[in-house]
Amino acid sequence: MKKYIILALTSLLALTSCESFLDRSPLSDLSPSSYFKDKAEMKNWNAGIYDAFQSALSKRQVLFGDVRSDNVTGTTYEDSKIYMNALMPNISDASWEPFYTCISRCNIGIQKYPTIHNILESEYAPYIAQCYAMRAYLYFWGTRTWGKMPIITEPWDGSLNSISIPRSSLEEVKELILSDIEKAIGYFNMIVNETSDKYYLSKDAMYALLTEVHMWYNEYQEALIASDHFINHKTLVLSNGEVEWKKIFTNPSDSKEVIFAMAWNYETDGALGGWPQLLGASNTNNGYRMSQPIFDEFIDRLRSGEGYDARFWNTIDTVKIYYKASRVPLTYASYTAGVESVNKCIKYSDIDLAREYDSANQVYKSYFAVKNTTDSEFALVMMRMANIMLLRAEALNKLNRGDEALSIVNDIRSRVGYLKDAKLEVSSVNNTNEVENLILQERQLELFGEGHRWFDLMRTGHLIEVMDPIYSARQEAANVTVTGFGHEGTKYWPIYYSEFESNKALIGDQNAPYTER
Repeated sequence: MKKYIILALTSLLALTSCESFLDRSPLSDLSPSSYFKDKAEMKNWNAGIYDAFQSALSKRQVLFGDVRSDNVTGTTYEDSKIYMNALMPNISDASWEPFYTCISRCNIGIQKYPTIHNILESEYAPYIAQCYAMRAYLYFWGTRTWGKMPIITEPWDGSLNSISIPRSSLEEVKELILSDIEKAIGYFNMIVNETSDKYYLSKDAMYALLTEVHMWYNEYQEALIASDHFINHKTLVLSNGEVEWKKIFTNPSDSKEVIFAMAWNYETDGALGGWPQLLGASNTNNGYRMSQPIFDEFIDRLRSGEGYDARFWNTIDTVKIYYKASRVPLTYASYTAGVESVNKCIKYSDIDLAREYDSANQVYKSYFAVKNTTDSEFALVMMRMANIMLLRAEALNKLNRGDEALSIVNDIRSRVGYLKDAKLEVSSVNNTNEVENLILQERQLELFGEGHRWFDLMRTGHLIEVMDPIYSARQEAANVTVTGFGHEGTKYWPIYYSEFESNKALIGDQNAPYTER
């Protein structure tokens, strides 16, 4: 917690911000003590909140949600500590400091906006709504990742030597998240013409988050009520067809399925290198690739005679796999034959305009332009309709409405070309275990690389069941002691070791079985 404390009230000086979050220019002296003199400065401060949000999750969305799960396998360049479920408190990505930097900025906005001279509540409502919304969103990510979290809702004005903020209970963190969502929705309701910009949190985003939160705590009826917001929504719908599906990732601001995405601009933000570095970089060896069971399921669907699944070739470059595998039809063996192509996820990639054509064989050698770690610029999708509708399907299933749940699965499938009726894949639509497993598989295919799988397994109680044999196999292959999943507490990340140095109230409260050093 070192830096986020300092960054709160006494030294938020280096913030880069501007009149618009998406069109930033540097400003100086953004200390809260000398800021908030007029209404226009709210826009600038909120820009700083979104900047901090980028630092908190631009890489770790997929690091926390995908790379420890069965979504991926290693490429021999993986981080062995993560890959073997042997996390240590000295891994820098274990630091929650970027989360609290963002949360601190939210706290300042919540406190300061109403104090601006001659301001009306209706004028600060859009900005304070986003402060509450972002704080709820970051605490939700945080509690899923680390469990208990220190609750900080006031700007911090203490010195580094007097920090003493213990972790609050899981229930207290939940209460804060739900309270912040409620307050955010209340302020969003005051806005006459709410922005439809996908790069800002909105009332729609709060109902999406509310659905996720209730599902995380197994509150199925409440999740169903929250997701009702999206039934017959006037602007948000599932993408229709593979072209629209691809646009979710290549042009999220123009996608009717996207609820919220992380804006990114190369000129102001630099390269968004973290995602390619983990899942598919053109200029280096990324550590992780799609696991073979996912690949095999896509092959099953390709050969099913009941349509196809366009998510296959829009997630990895099957054109390149086909070419590398000596131009034979795709089969299960193509996973190994086309390993270079399987290594590179192209979910956020556009068509490569410079793709090479093999005139002798009259085929392209590849199709998509793989992102790199030095000049990549794209917007990570954080919330979208498919996630919410599949969560709704889970809730329906838990409420013994399996037929309705599987109708949603069929909607998710058919829009990308796979026409097999999910209701025929279970012994009965009333078999909640079979229906849940089918929904989870559909989520795995749909949401690959978007940071959901680990939390799906945690939420549904399948984490150890699924990951224990996988970790055992990885450990055996690496010729290390086979411990499988190990301690159940490793479902959480450790608290970064330096947090115990700056916040003495944390001492003795590390997540078991991790140490504090």
